[in-house]
Amino acid sequence: MSGAENTPLRAASTHEQPIAALLSVLAQASVLKRLPRTGWLLNGVTPCESVADHTAGVALLTLALANAINADWRSAGLERPLDVGRAVILAVLHDLAESIVTDLPKRSTQLLGSENKRRAEANAIAAIFDDASKVNDYTILWDEYTSNHSPEARLVHDADALDMVHQALCYELAGHRTLDEFWQGHRWHYRLCEQLFEVLHKSRA
Repeated sequence: MSGAENTPLRAASTHEQPIAALLSVLAQASVLKRLPRTGWLLNGVTPCESVADHTAGVALLTLALANAINADWRSAGLERPLDVGRAVILAVLHDLAESIVTDLPKRSTQLLGSENKRRAEANAIAAIFDDASKVNDYTILWDEYTSNHSPEARLVHDADALDMVHQALCYELAGHRTLDEFWQGHRWHYRLCEQLFEVLHKSRA
């Protein structure tokens, strides 16, 4: 068989790889759409938001917070403006591992240990992106988020908590009265996020 005859076969094989990877990401996204946030279920909130719902909220809030902080980034104690695009990517990725390990509630993490949970989630991220070496852009970004090694990662941690307490407020305003735990134990990296939390807390019925 000539080289010219082989070319279409090689091209097809080359194109199959990114298609397979994209289909895998779509499948994980579909799981997140169906996966409820376990903490709400354990506190009697049914129906409740999905992990995908939460991820969308965190990403949008991260975008808004980053732009607000960048308007006066020096007063926030930063050495440079936040990389808004990087922060939003971290927000999109931050709970992706739950499509495999599921949304483990706080009580499960306490029993398993936070390091065991982090290791399992790291393995899940590597599997999702099919990276045997566990080193690629997405696994590095996910590790940046979990390790809190950048101002962008710290912002996403704040946005993650703020989206959760805002959702708790929404459920409380709808009549749920068992959600005190979601308001407790927060440590904020940015004063703006702490101020937003204070406003939300004062809005509780």
